[in-house]
Amino acid sequence: MKKTIMQVLFVLVVLSAMLWVLNIGLSNIAQTNAEAAELRIMQALLPGSATFTEEPYTGTDSNIRTVYKGDSGFVVETAAQGYADEIVMLIGVNKDGEVMGLVVKDMHETLGLGAKALREWEFLAQYLYTTGEAEVGADVDALTGATVTSKAINRCVNSAVAYVTGADVGSGATSWGG
Repeated sequence: MKKTIMQVLFVLVVLSAMLWVLNIGLSNIAQTNAEAAELRIMQALLPGSATFTEEPYTGTDSNIRTVYKGDSGFVVETAAQGYADEIVMLIGVNKDGEVMGLVVKDMHETLGLGAKALREWEFLAQYLYTTGEAEVGADVDALTGATVTSKAINRCVNSAVAYVTGADVGSGATSWGG
């Protein structure tokens, strides 16, 4: 009886060790895959850029989280408070200060209202080739029933463009706009 319990415990310890090793190996693969996916997204947002280097952000714009410098401009990760929660975006801006691509990376807005920003491409497409300073209602049509979400996305886009063009004076962005 005692020998059987010891055998079962031994098998459990061996299986636990195998699962632990497997978990470590798979977590590295998952991290590598996530990094590759983010690189592909950034390349799509900023055509002409193959690699990106993270740059320190020293400005005062609380909407800017991370800045990645590419060959043809920047991809700026921004975040602004929406209706339900923070909206996180990646925005590709070329050296001339034009929005080349944008994607909502994370949001938890109300289903059927603010969450429409994830599936109504016409809303986000309004920002393509703009150069910042857009206003919801004047330059950009808001999502119906989701004005707060629309304004949060607008702040994200304007912050990214301001970084690249140097309008965010404390950011360290160059005066020539890139």
